[in-house]
Amino acid sequence: MTAPTLLGDDLTSNRFSGLPANRLQIVLFYDGQGEATFGFEYKDPSGTVGWINIPGIPTFNRIITKEYDLRGCTLTGNFVVEGAVPNGVVDGLAFGLLWRDDQQGYHILRSNAPHTVTTAPFVSAWPLGMNHSTFASRAPQLTDWCARETAFAVVSGAKLLPSGKYRIDVL
Repeated sequence: MTAPTLLGDDLTSNRFSGLPANRLQIVLFYDGQGEATFGFEYKDPSGTVGWINIPGIPTFNRIITKEYDLRGCTLTGNFVVEGAVPNGVVDGLAFGLLWRDDQQGYHILRSNAPHTVTTAPFVSAWPLGMNHSTFASRAPQLTDWCARETAFAVVSGAKLLPSGKYRIDVL
């Protein structure tokens, strides 16, 4: 079975379309108590399905980023959020994914779900407002300014989700 390979927490700059093919970048924002876990399902070139889990996601003062070599795998659109414990007005885990497929095509996917909420639970919108400076202080692992701008754009507008399993169409 072929699985995506973690390359690290820093992200490759996409300046001048520099993101290589078969590369996935993940940005995770959590508001809640304790630490959460994010998981995504993939299908390898032979059709075998597997999961990658990212544990230990801390509260919003630290934004987690990961970059993977997809190695020919594709995202299925199945995701899981675990350990999201409410502690305030808006709570949950938001994720943004940017990837370039093996045909050089770009894709962005942000967390979203049809559950009803009474306060806007979207990253970078009140009460979770954030500007570039705030984002940079919460994601110091991003060493390239262009990668940091891309990561900020990818997660902005993502909806915080409670623990659960989610299906989001991958286009």
